[in-house]
Amino acid sequence: MGTGCFPNQNKDCLKLNPIIIERLKSEELNNNTPRVKIERADKIKINGGLFLKGEKGNPKTIYNFLEQIGEGAFGDVYKVSHKIKNVVRAMKVINKKKVRMSMESEEELINEINVLKNIDHPNILKIYEYYITNSKLYIVSELCTGGELFKKITSDKYLSEKISAHIMRQLLSAISFCHSNNVIHRDLKPDNILIENDNEKNKEFFHIKIIDFGTSEVFKKNKLLEKQIGTPFYMAPEVLNNKYNEKCDLWSAGVIMYVLLCGSLPFYGTNDEEIYENIKKGKFSMDFGVWKDISDDAKDLIKQLLVKDYNKRLSADQALNHKWIKNMKENFGVKQISNEKLAKIVENIRSFSTSQKLQQATLAYIVHNLTNKGDVDEIRKVFTEFDENGDGKLTREELVKGLSRVLSQEDAEFEVFRIIDMIDADGNGFIEFEEFMQCALHKDKILTDENLITVFNLFDKDKSGAISPSEIQAVLGGDSDISENVWKDIMKGIDENGDGEIEFKEFKQMMNLIMNKSTKNLGSKTKTG
Repeated sequence: MGTGCFPNQNKDCLKLNPIIIERLKSEELNNNTPRVKIERADKIKINGGLFLKGEKGNPKTIYNFLEQIGEGAFGDVYKVSHKIKNVVRAMKVINKKKVRMSMESEEELINEINVLKNIDHPNILKIYEYYITNSKLYIVSELCTGGELFKKITSDKYLSEKISAHIMRQLLSAISFCHSNNVIHRDLKPDNILIENDNEKNKEFFHIKIIDFGTSEVFKKNKLLEKQIGTPFYMAPEVLNNKYNEKCDLWSAGVIMYVLLCGSLPFYGTNDEEIYENIKKGKFSMDFGVWKDISDDAKDLIKQLLVKDYNKRLSADQALNHKWIKNMKENFGVKQISNEKLAKIVENIRSFSTSQKLQQATLAYIVHNLTNKGDVDEIRKVFTEFDENGDGKLTREELVKGLSRVLSQEDAEFEVFRIIDMIDADGNGFIEFEEFMQCALHKDKILTDENLITVFNLFDKDKSGAISPSEIQAVLGGDSDISENVWKDIMKGIDENGDGEIEFKEFKQMMNLIMNKSTKNLGSKTKTG
């Protein structure tokens, strides 16, 4: 489909039944996580997905429909622009009266929303919101204008090692991130990889987005899955034998890499049975056509991904550390961000200070929903440079090393120690992409009156002009059982006039405190050589 909003499924489509609709409306989203009692505000976990809730009303009053950009079994996809936020997105429209959707497909749709709301990776599609009316379901996502990677391969026949390595590093990074969060995709293929930007499509390097998490699964370590799911050409042999784990995604990655480099499939047949038989044999050829010009390192990585025994197959992290990926990364030709530009971003980080949960939530919403693409691209470049092992998240060590490019070692260590707990809002011990953006973006760009009014109105549910503790609870409550005293504690230090509510003036003043320009570190100089 090449549009960025939930791809075409090879299944009959059915109307959403009332039970599924109610589940979407009630925000349950197939979430089996037990509710946890929270007694302190600092224990509330904040991420951009926290705000992904079913919206009421007709989205046509909120978005301008610019043009249809795709169609599929689940419905049509449109390019839309938000009438107030002035952002352009993709919107999938499912007409429940016209299409027929099985219970299984309904579950996949719900599952996709639920999985993607909790994934924060620069190479995984973001979704923003969904709307339910009596006749339609609308899902709003990032707009990717470059089309499917499959179409790019078909057009070019095959891609160079440099381009393929750039794609594979992004793909493996996304897989690594998913697996570290116990998410298995199960249907990786070029059709489910979008090129982010049409302007990049014909350049040597372009950014990709992984889509279609409808068949993904949250898995448990050391527990094998049994349901046969995926696309025949890309299925791992253990999936066909109904005993598999997350390593099946690495087999699919091996097939994708093979296709990228030669334009042909390693396992094929005239029907599914013949394809499955060839996959189970696990034999493929790299002795024809373009393969004579392909490096031994590239062939070695493919051989280590297309290993029949998944216990001997590389993990995503091991594949990212393979010499082909590492050597090709050094030769990507992508110019490193200058120390002068990096120094400006580091100054943003050093002036950043937040202690209020409402501050963190506001930043998370703005970064997830309202950031300018140009600003995001620059921060992504820095994030990717800092992320040395390519796993899609930053460790303390990676942050220190990155900041040390423009700071002394002592100052870099001090800064990381100071900010790590503030920006690790979900408490997983790593800094993910949007968390990094929260402290790295210049606050003048994101804490605009327009953005602050948008977030204030998000909290101000009854449009009274003030935010009450119950309205904060409605937005931040999530799936946890949170003590009533927590919401009152969040109000302290913000509600200056003591009337029990937060007015916009108080809200704006709270957000302006994020710019902590009096910190000790701002007195030391950065290196800009």
